[in-house]
Amino acid sequence: MKPDVTLTVQHLSRYLRNHPEACDTSEGIARWWVDADPPLLPLTVVEAALGWMSACGVVESSRAVDGRVRYRRVADAQGIDAKLEAMATDPQAVLPIPVAERRLPRVH
Repeated sequence: MKPDVTLTVQHLSRYLRNHPEACDTSEGIARWWVDADPPLLPLTVVEAALGWMSACGVVESSRAVDGRVRYRRVADAQGIDAKLEAMATDPQAVLPIPVAERRLPRVH
C-alpha cells in the first residue's frame, strides 16, 4: 500500500471510530473527514483507501437517489471498533476479507 493511502486509511479509521454515523461521498470525505495537509486529498488516494477499507469489511458503500455513491462504516459487523482501532495504528493489521466471504454491496 502506498504511504499516502496508508496515512489516509489511518485518518479515516480514526474518523469513523469517533463519528460512527458519518456518511459521505468520496469528494466529501476528501474535503472534510481527513485532517491532512493540503486539506483536500486527491480523490484517487481517498478512493484507494476506501477500497482497502471496504475489502477489509469496515466500510460499505451505497448509491443514493441522486446517483452518487456514499460511504459509511459497516454498522452491524462484530468487532468493527476493534478493527478500526487496529487500522488506525497499522492499516495492514486488518487484512482484506476473501472475495467469497464478502458481503454483497447494499443498493438503495
